Amino acid sequence: MFETFPRPTPTDELDQLGLILDAERRGIMLRRDLGLTKLYNLINDPTLPNTADGDIARMRGIHRELDQAVLSAYGWGDLGLEHGFHEYRKMVRWTVSPTARVEILDRLLEENHRRAASEPSSRTYDGRHETDDDAVTLFD
Repeated sequence: MFETFPRPTPTDELDQLGLILDAERRGIMLRRDLGLTKLYNLINDPTLPNTADGDIARMRGIHRELDQAVLSAYGWGDLGLEHGFHEYRKMVRWTVSPTARVEILDRLLEENHRRAASEPSSRTYDGRHETDDDAVTLFD
């Protein structure tokens, strides 16, 4: 899946927001003695409004900015995300709206097909994909 995921074009804004997210998240986790799961449980807690917790409001805001920057990197600035508390897989999470989620998935699939159609086939004789030792991975 990671080999064929249509990643957005890297931007300075994405780099900066990634660094901000990492620093803020680490700081909050250290100050509150929380692990990553417990922090995100707070972010996803619909009973915790932004006005009640500045750290959580800041984290939600950073994620909102990061999501917008990702859309811009794809050239999808026309898409409204409508962040809020939405049910997904029988759980309420702080995330994009169901309508936005479907549109994002549709556009990613379309982009994946577009990129695949423009690339020469890399299948081997037995139908498997060759791997490129120089390929960028998700965790580079």
